[in-house]
Amino acid sequence: MKLKTKLALMFLILLSLTILSGCQPKTPEIPLQDILDAVKEDMGDDYIPSRPMDANEVENFTGVKPDLVKEFIAEGPMMSMHVDTFMAFRAEAGKGKQVADALKAYRKFLVEESMQYPMNLAKVQASKVVQQGDYVFFLMLGAFDDSSADVESKEAIEFAQKEVADVEKVLLGFFK
Repeated sequence: MKLKTKLALMFLILLSLTILSGCQPKTPEIPLQDILDAVKEDMGDDYIPSRPMDANEVENFTGVKPDLVKEFIAEGPMMSMHVDTFMAFRAEAGKGKQVADALKAYRKFLVEESMQYPMNLAKVQASKVVQQGDYVFFLMLGAFDDSSADVESKEAIEFAQKEVADVEKVLLGFFK
């Protein structure tokens, strides 16, 4: 093969690789603080968590090991009579499922075994773990349903589920 032909062929190969590498799906790098800010803005006065949680506290509650996580933001209630909690994790590459599994186990404990104030039962039942690749969220948030006298009623749980679904919609908007 002539030198010009070899150079042209190498150029075409490099061009093809460059084009193909640009078509690979990429996980977006989304600042967790941006997501939290959007959730707070959407919820307004109904966002109750006001106390940051550190890595030890998060691990003790949820079992999420620090070596699984690149970064996280977690906030809980200032007063122990509330349960409202927001946790956002950006897991190490490929570790999102492990973080989600730990959060699901934590949620199961809250729903099935923990003692709760009656006013919090619907919120605990409606809590949710949401995973988008290596981004994982624990949502136990929302307004209180003052219209239902029975805090364990179907209506109270549906109200709490709608509140969590609204928060989920806000955070999923970052992943479109």
